[in-house]
Amino acid sequence: MKYKFLIIALFICIAAKAQTTANITPAHLKAAEDVLLASGAGAQLKENTLSMIKQASGNVPEDKKTKFIQVMNTFTDKYMNWDMIKDQMAAMYAQEFTEKELKDLAVFYRSPLGIKLNQKQPVLFQKGAQLGQQAVQSHQAELQQMMQEAFKDQ
Repeated sequence: MKYKFLIIALFICIAAKAQTTANITPAHLKAAEDVLLASGAGAQLKENTLSMIKQASGNVPEDKKTKFIQVMNTFTDKYMNWDMIKDQMAAMYAQEFTEKELKDLAVFYRSPLGIKLNQKQPVLFQKGAQLGQQAVQSHQAELQQMMQEAFKDQ
């Protein structure tokens, strides 16, 4: 179950890479890049990735955990690093927000409250992931039963 977070992140990266910036002006794209910088998106990506790897390693036997973490870090550093995806992330933001909205977001992220949000994001992300993990674990037997029933005819 914990691997799903990493798989979802990979799909997001692949989907972002496939998108084009055909209808986005350079100024609009610049505003999106500014939001990403102001929000600390690069550092958040790294912190969130490390957190996901740490959580995923919980299902790995102790004697293999260190190697698992090394492999996952190498893989994510190679394919999910900020330098590789920042342009695609900017394009995604530009497609979802107007240039004015992006400029307003950048102002927010540079405000005291925006800075506080940036500082709290890793903790909130980790706690949210733990909530999801606890919900699944507390109902794991039911989920397994549902899966068995859904796939029994296949």
